[in-house]
Amino acid sequence: MDRIAGVIVAAIGLIVAILSITGVMPGLTQPGIMFILLGGLIIGLSFIDKPESDGAERMSTPATLGNMFVSPTEVFRNLRRHPRWLVAVLIMSALSATYTTLFVERLGVERVANYTIDKTLEMPIMNDQAKQQVESTRASTIADAKNPVIRAGQAVSGFAMSVFGFTFLALVFMLFAMAMGGSLNFWQAFAAAVYAYFPYSVIRFVLNTLVLHLKDPAEIHPIIGQQTLIQDNLNFLVFPADNPILYTLLGSISILGFYWLWLNSTGLKNAGERVSGSTAWTASIGIYLLLVILGVI
Repeated sequence: MDRIAGVIVAAIGLIVAILSITGVMPGLTQPGIMFILLGGLIIGLSFIDKPESDGAERMSTPATLGNMFVSPTEVFRNLRRHPRWLVAVLIMSALSATYTTLFVERLGVERVANYTIDKTLEMPIMNDQAKQQVESTRASTIADAKNPVIRAGQAVSGFAMSVFGFTFLALVFMLFAMAMGGSLNFWQAFAAAVYAYFPYSVIRFVLNTLVLHLKDPAEIHPIIGQQTLIQDNLNFLVFPADNPILYTLLGSISILGFYWLWLNSTGLKNAGERVSGSTAWTASIGIYLLLVILGVI
């Protein structure tokens, strides 16, 4: 069934890409390509066996999602025998797309698009020719930001990117556990990575949405605000334009970030067959530091 689903997803992506390139559905080339790649990924992952259930009862999906906030250890132990991920990733992708839509509507499409273009033009690497090219796309960029079809395509691309991201995390966690003498099936690692991020994603969405509607839109940064409006870290100590590296480093010291770190280590420890607490924490901290380094770069 996974293999058939992968073929269907890839076929849909191919059709969308062709329709976009030929001008029938302009602006959807990237989502089409992303769906082709996602279909190929699903086909490839379908060859990986899932762990035996050993007669363990499967927790329902609503119970799995709800218990992640109150009893994550129980959920991860159930995911050890019944790993799954699709519904959680769909919900997180929908929340991300919803926040982006609310953010743009709250601040105004023109303000967000014009600010982004103006900042691009200020980059030192921009020569006169590059500036003219960017300036020539201003009207089309604003029009695309107002196009609901293109925005839906961006949401689809976001879902595909999420799946690729969790696949990368699962591979790293699985290889790390094996190197440390543990036993962690790929699907166990994948489910742990997805569900560890789920509460973090939901809480971020709720808090960001509240701040977005309580704060004066004039005080919200059109670019940084799209990432987060929650001040649960130390980056308020510096101005991002003055010291972007220190701003990024201080931003990684956050309450929600540490919450995700704890959930991730809890998931690896309880979703795997033989994964010690030290191995789970080391793998989680290693990934966390890698993300911080990439952010700094």
